[in-house]
Amino acid sequence: MQADKTTQIIVIGGGIVGATVAANLALKGLNVSLIEQETIGGNGATKFSGALFRVHDPDHEIAKLTRRSVELMQESQVGKIFKKTFKQTGIIYAAELNQKNIELIKTSIRDYSDSLYPLELISAEKAFELTNGCYSKHNNRIILFEPKGGFGYIRNTASNLAQIVRDTRNLVLENTKVHAITTENGKAIVQLSHSTIEADYIVLAIGAWTKTLAYKLPVNAKSIPLANIRTPYSTNMPIIDTETGTHIVPLNEYYYQAGSKIRNAAEIPENIEYNDNIIENDISERLIKSNFKHQPENILSIIKGYDSYTPDERPILDFIDEEKKCFVATGFCGIGYKIALAVSEIITSNLLPTELSANFLKQKNQTFSYSRFTN
Repeated sequence: MQADKTTQIIVIGGGIVGATVAANLALKGLNVSLIEQETIGGNGATKFSGALFRVHDPDHEIAKLTRRSVELMQESQVGKIFKKTFKQTGIIYAAELNQKNIELIKTSIRDYSDSLYPLELISAEKAFELTNGCYSKHNNRIILFEPKGGFGYIRNTASNLAQIVRDTRNLVLENTKVHAITTENGKAIVQLSHSTIEADYIVLAIGAWTKTLAYKLPVNAKSIPLANIRTPYSTNMPIIDTETGTHIVPLNEYYYQAGSKIRNAAEIPENIEYNDNIIENDISERLIKSNFKHQPENILSIIKGYDSYTPDERPILDFIDEEKKCFVATGFCGIGYKIALAVSEIITSNLLPTELSANFLKQKNQTFSYSRFTN
């Protein structure tokens, strides 16, 4: 579907979600401006993310969005561009062995596993073999293997998508801070340092800075600390261990990134408190409990990552003004990469509604609505 080029949309935020949305809209023929306060892909959660990609999620609504993103990598123009920087190494997901987790994983296999994207239960011995011995065969977990999952080079992805915006003769403004947004008389207005820009719609995708432009939204910035680690063992695929609350993502042979569960909150990222010693100890303890091949002295650096969080840890994807001119996409809780394509489809369908998308939109708009926090 090609839209009228006179339809003007301003996407604020050049992270993975904003760049994906802007590229998708540009490829639909809209007049799009993408504005980022720093550099595309070089700020916010996208700057720090390990960009894990797995379909299974304890939240079935997030799993649905991720599965839709898998399909969009095959079906859509923007998805095919997105896929170019996605490394399908496979991914291991290990969870505490209990009935709830068994049922959740079996439900994901039933609902989402097929030839396009298989999911399978495996033994600890098989996980040990697949990960070159990084995952311990002595762990007592339920283990899901997603052979077509993996991780993305997320900053390259965002950059490539922003280039699509440029290549379709649209505007990308980097190092440009937005000071305020308003809607009046059927127009959306963006206030920059020295001027204003008018558009038909605004898409607000600024993640952890959401409260700077939409202060009423129930969104906070939370820390997602990470560490770069050297190991004597080659780690060839990401491993998530939810029982100990950590994960590892390969960076290169003998190097990987590991996660912490420390979540300090603030209204904006600049006010989040970090303590390198506490983070280092937390990551080391979690890795040791996971029986990964790791020694604490191998930590090279601490990464002070963060993202936007809502109270129920589901994103907000909704108009937030009475005139329905400002659509917000926020609260991704560290999983924006894997659902970015599905989110871009939801936003595009809201801005360019069609009869075919009505039922899909009704369901998604209720699940991720702003009103769930105000009613």
